[in-house]
Amino acid sequence: MIRRVAVTLAGPVVSVLLALLVTTLFLTFGGYSASSAYETMWNYGIEPASLVSTVNNAVPLYLAGVAAAFALRMGLFNIGVDGQYRVAALAGAVVAAQLPLPLYLRLPITLLVCCLVGALWALVPALLKVYRGVSEVITSILMNAIATTVVAILLAHVFRDGGGQNTGTAIIDESGAMPVLIDLGIGNRTSVSGFLVVAIVVGILFYLLQYRTVFGFTLQVAARSPEAAESAGIKVNRRIIWAMLGSGAIAGLIGMPHVLGVAFRFDGTLPTDLMFTGLAAALLGRSHPIGMAFGALILAFVERSSQVLGLVHLPTEVGSVFMAVILLSSAVGYWLTERADQRIALMSALRKRRRSAGAAGGTPPAPPAPPSATTGMEAAR
Repeated sequence: MIRRVAVTLAGPVVSVLLALLVTTLFLTFGGYSASSAYETMWNYGIEPASLVSTVNNAVPLYLAGVAAAFALRMGLFNIGVDGQYRVAALAGAVVAAQLPLPLYLRLPITLLVCCLVGALWALVPALLKVYRGVSEVITSILMNAIATTVVAILLAHVFRDGGGQNTGTAIIDESGAMPVLIDLGIGNRTSVSGFLVVAIVVGILFYLLQYRTVFGFTLQVAARSPEAAESAGIKVNRRIIWAMLGSGAIAGLIGMPHVLGVAFRFDGTLPTDLMFTGLAAALLGRSHPIGMAFGALILAFVERSSQVLGLVHLPTEVGSVFMAVILLSSAVGYWLTERADQRIALMSALRKRRRSAGAAGGTPPAPPAPPSATTGMEAAR
């Protein structure tokens, strides 16, 4: 048990160390001081306003990571998260602005609409994979392009602020916006969004569904061996559809912290490309809700703290390099830790066999064959 916990923690640590090594080389060969860059980032990142921003920015990254992990558990890559949360955010903004209900009713309905729209947008790649054998990676990428085009057309021709040049949905008032969870009261943007509670609830539901239900177990079985799953009566195609629906439903919530807590409308300021950063958080956290939370916080901290580098004449691309290397090194880190764990397990088994053979006065049996090494991507599933 202790060894498994150590291996689980070692994966993210090795990935972060590799990312730090590559980033240090990037700075050194560029003629910059890596220690100065890290010191500047740390001092800026631990300021109260920066810490609050890190927590708020980590929420959509965490939701993106959970959405990716939900599909990964079934062996699927939902690359259409960006399109799903973009379309869902537009629908949620319209509902939050137009629905004539109090906050305690309007907010849950808005979130449910976002989940429904995200799930329906993810249903298309799922059906094409099940009935036509088309890779969900290709179809979900194409659905991203379709979502971007549809949203742009709607913003240009349907949602226009008073017929002027500013495009966006109607402003969401206080009865439709997300309440503030904690307000430090020391300046602007020092309020923790209530979406932190939503992220925690999503993480708990993900854990219970994936790790404590028969459905979650059947997803793993179907992902590892579809033939064995079918022979055991598990409908693999049905699991593929449900996995994509669940992933799309969670993805539908990603854009709402910005819509309901920052812009209070849907416009051109919605963050994009959160899918790959969320995937990095999922790989860092090994698709476990607690691990993904730490991964999202690390990535959000790096993103926030790297913003100050330009003021001290250091390259602001440090954060982008770090997060890109995190995405690449996560698989390598888990591969290294899994290999080390297998070696430790093999040596422990050999020592036990030798002790038992020495106590019995016989010849020690042949050592067991080492298990096949699993990649970091397989471990994330």
